[in-house]
Amino acid sequence: MTIITTEMSNEEYHSLPDSISKSGLDLIARSPAHYRYAERREPTRAMVIGSAIHAAILEPDVFATEYLLLREITDRRSSEYKQAVKVHDPERVLTGKEADFVSGMQESVRANRAIMKLLDQPGRAELSVITKDPVTGVGVRCRFDWLTDSGVPLDLKKTQDARPDAFARSVQNYRYHVQAAFYEDVWFWATGERLERMRFAAMEERMPHATVPYLLDDEAYAEGRRLYREALNTYADCLERDEWPAYDDDEQWLCLPQWAVGGPESEDNEEIF
Repeated sequence: MTIITTEMSNEEYHSLPDSISKSGLDLIARSPAHYRYAERREPTRAMVIGSAIHAAILEPDVFATEYLLLREITDRRSSEYKQAVKVHDPERVLTGKEADFVSGMQESVRANRAIMKLLDQPGRAELSVITKDPVTGVGVRCRFDWLTDSGVPLDLKKTQDARPDAFARSVQNYRYHVQAAFYEDVWFWATGERLERMRFAAMEERMPHATVPYLLDDEAYAEGRRLYREALNTYADCLERDEWPAYDDDEQWLCLPQWAVGGPESEDNEEIF
């Protein structure tokens, strides 16, 4: 059964049974036990702010009606704040630096012509897709930040440094290449249609919230597909056997990382550590 919908909350999406997402595949890649016994995460303030940023950028009309920004209020004990939360969801009343942060992110992204070219097209925000992997038959799911009706996916990524070398490290560390390949293939399995290459909007968290749109090359996609397929096959095997092993039990040799081998540590190395 395939489902494609925008009528699903983030909480509902992440609690779906019988299907695995990219974040689940990341845990499987660490070990099946890390996926099977992962603790359920309660929403944090950072997640709340992340949802606000998504709404501000992807659904500005919804943001304008559902969120209240009190940029001049820095103390939630103030009468203005207490009055506001009587009529608004407290999670959607943003004060002081939080309000400035969300507004700054919104302004920076909307000043980027390449990104706005996508956001100004007809499309859907927070689009959930649930279907089956044709190879293993297991359920899979993904959630697009924004998908234009012409088939261009856009994903928002907060980062400390949006310059190419720095963001390339983020792609590797957070497996964004796995996400790009997996999302595009899940869409193909669900619809029979091929999407254009995913765009990543790398948004710096600190002022001036510089934003850069990136596409990944063919090599990154090939590696992303290899990694998600490896994890997806492992997941299917664990489901069939109902066995969820952790790390290898055998003794292993351990080498120091390359950066730790050499001469005495310099001040620069200490700072990096």
